Amino acid sequence: MVKVGVILAILAVLWVLPDWGAYRARARRVGRSLRLVEPEPPRPTGPPIERLAADARRIRAEIRRAPSGMPVAKMRGWLEAYDDVLVTACRTLELEQRLGVLPAGPEHDLERERVERMLEKNGLPLRLTA
Repeated sequence: MVKVGVILAILAVLWVLPDWGAYRARARRVGRSLRLVEPEPPRPTGPPIERLAADARRIRAEIRRAPSGMPVAKMRGWLEAYDDVLVTACRTLELEQRLGVLPAGPEHDLERERVERMLEKNGLPLRLTA
């Protein structure tokens, strides 16, 4: 009788082992639906924060080294792209910003600087380090 039990246990392991991931996922879904297991944490929806930081540093460097005769439209495009990256980074880190609602001008520029400082304070380096 013990031999039959051992053989059945080995067969059960061999049956389950190839599809272990599927069985485990199914058990977790059942556990979550019965509230026996903690719910799965939300997955990020936007781009990785590392890519946002790299994009912000790249665009910021382009703005900083822009020649004095650069067309205004091109500079505005760079600034809008930079603001978009800052807004996305703030959304990802759940930080409050007003770049999307302020019109272009001194208040908008001050808000951009405030957002840059806030992002750096929260661990998103925007300045290139030597």
